[in-house]
Amino acid sequence: MNSIDNLSIKQWAEEDRPREKLILKGRAALSEAELIAILIGSGTPRISAVDLAKSILAAT
Repeated sequence: MNSIDNLSIKQWAEEDRPREKLILKGRAALSEAELIAILIGSGTPRISAVDLAKSILAAT
């Protein structure tokens, strides 16, 4: 998983994007944060949906 500095998920390599990774490799290939990011849908200009999901997981 590539949470590269402040790149939006759209700027990630296609095979690293959670939705595309789910389609290509199946849910077993995704982390909990990536699965939650898919449910969240999008992040903010400062934080990607994956980073937001990681924050949610860290808070629990």
